[in-house]
Amino acid sequence: MSLLNTGVTALNTAQLGLATTQHNIANANTAGYSRQTIMQAVNVPMMTGAGAIGMGVHVATVVRSYSAVLQNQVNSAQSKSSELDTYHSMIARIDNLLADSTSGISPTLASFFQGVQDVAANPNLISARQSMASSAQALVTRFQTLERRLAELHDETNGRIRDTVGLINSYSKQIALLNEKIVALSTSGQHTPNDLLDQRDQMVLELNKLVRVSTVQDSQGAINVFAGMGQQLVVGNQVVPLEARPSTRDPERYVVAQQGSIAELPENYLDGGELGGLFSFRNQALDQASNALGHMAASLALTVNAQQALGQDLLGNVLGQVGFVSRFFDITAPKAVENTMNTGTGGIASFTFDPPQQSAAGNFYTQLTGSDYEVRFTAGGNFTVRRLSDDAIVASGTEGTAVNFDGLTLDFSTGHAAGDTYFLQPTREIARNITVNQEIAGDVRRIAAAAPVRTVPGTANTGTAILSQGEVAPGYNLAMIDLPPVLPDTQPGLKLTIEDDGSGGLQINGAFPGAPIAYTGATTINFGGFSFSISAGGRENDVFFIQPNTNGVADARNIVKIGTLQTANTMSGNSTAGTATFQVSYAQLVSDIGTKTKTALVDGKAQTTVLEQALAARDAVSGVNLDEEAANLIKYQQAYQAAAKMMNTASVLFDALLSIGR
Repeated sequence: MSLLNTGVTALNTAQLGLATTQHNIANANTAGYSRQTIMQAVNVPMMTGAGAIGMGVHVATVVRSYSAVLQNQVNSAQSKSSELDTYHSMIARIDNLLADSTSGISPTLASFFQGVQDVAANPNLISARQSMASSAQALVTRFQTLERRLAELHDETNGRIRDTVGLINSYSKQIALLNEKIVALSTSGQHTPNDLLDQRDQMVLELNKLVRVSTVQDSQGAINVFAGMGQQLVVGNQVVPLEARPSTRDPERYVVAQQGSIAELPENYLDGGELGGLFSFRNQALDQASNALGHMAASLALTVNAQQALGQDLLGNVLGQVGFVSRFFDITAPKAVENTMNTGTGGIASFTFDPPQQSAAGNFYTQLTGSDYEVRFTAGGNFTVRRLSDDAIVASGTEGTAVNFDGLTLDFSTGHAAGDTYFLQPTREIARNITVNQEIAGDVRRIAAAAPVRTVPGTANTGTAILSQGEVAPGYNLAMIDLPPVLPDTQPGLKLTIEDDGSGGLQINGAFPGAPIAYTGATTINFGGFSFSISAGGRENDVFFIQPNTNGVADARNIVKIGTLQTANTMSGNSTAGTATFQVSYAQLVSDIGTKTKTALVDGKAQTTVLEQALAARDAVSGVNLDEEAANLIKYQQAYQAAAKMMNTASVLFDALLSIGR
């Protein structure tokens, strides 16, 4: 009878071996499946006078070929790979947008300044002015188009953050359910539920594609899952869900928080995976591109407008006169957002761009940086302004008193509470809203191509000195030189005379502040926003007249000044001068985005290789080898056949014993 029992145990064991092998073959392509193997053990022997007689075999358990170390390496590599893939796929779209030779800013900017040069060559030609206005319209349209595309990427990023958080919650729920099943089976005395463990490991791997997670297994076999720097997602069979919602600092920007919690999770707290890639893309590329584009648009508008205001249009109008248009471009005020959690009653009284400064060369430039800022209030209405690009405190003050920083002026009304904050985005939406002034677009004669002042030498001068046509600066007052002729002179305007200074030298005299001034050769005359230079060679009694530029329709001095802005350092200025041209600034943006895109591509390829190697190492231990399983089929088939033969032999022997009794 023992022979038959032993055969039965061998037959059952071979059958389980075949079933396990078939299970491996069936799941060879199942994601996350770990190869399973039966563990055979000898049955308890029967003790006899002749010794211990074997009672066959049994399957102690079915184990999966699994290495926690290798699985963790796969999880880590997968998280980083997904992050880089997401980052590269998004930033490459900005790179293609900005660097395109036809859709970028560079060609339209060059076309605009070519239109300026055309007006400079023919200031009284309406068609040239119309061409300049058209090229300006094409430029602002390009700014608006690029900004709209970037805004669409902002919206897409918000949408993907919401979707990713939803998937994170979904996988977390599945892991919690698997935890519950695994604990129930493990504590009921049953063997390890291998397939459920594989499913749970696969869920963790899928979760790592969305955000970097780590796991800790408890004593009952459940795992606790933590995202990023330690945010709980799963604790046993309980889920700690996340939610994506508008930020209290900037409602247009989605952030992640624990569901039901007021506090928002810092973006660097949830790294890795698609979510980490989206945060990195938004912080390191999208915000930079939006701000830089707006920075360029604001600096262009402010500097061109400043020079436009110093000119004279084709109708003879100048600053301060009815009909004169001082702005060529229109832009909106810098953007400031009040935190929705503020408890005070105060607000922003004003937030404006400062007028451009003039360098020693006479070119206008702005001190804008393209950075965002955070304002934080303390007790007593005191506040500080922190520049986010370098975390520097750039201004501090008290509500009710304006502060200046980086080409901006900010003023708050009273009533703020300690802890109130504001988010400043001075250049974020400028490219979206820049337009050509409608008065200029409707009447191109209002382009201020001429300068408002000119000089005329006296007809009886005997010297060779030449007085320049002069320049004006912000704050000039045309009334200072708009004087009627005084006999015996026939020329109107402010009269300058070279005369004896009483000590054997010469001086320049006239009804201007600071007169007289010494004349010893080439001399500069500055007063009331006017600037002139007189060359050497003047003689006593030589006279010059400074006059309004009446009927100066052929004058192009101011439009030439606008044209020089193309190559002047107009941006990112300090207290004395700008440091970058429009083209250099845009090229720097394109270069930075291009470099980041290339780096992301290279890093992504390297990380893909790391992931492939980690998968290969894991699969070498856990993966199903069909050739090996085919060999196992033959092995267990032969074992099954041998066990059946053993049972047949036992049956024959038993029949022989029965026949003896008959």
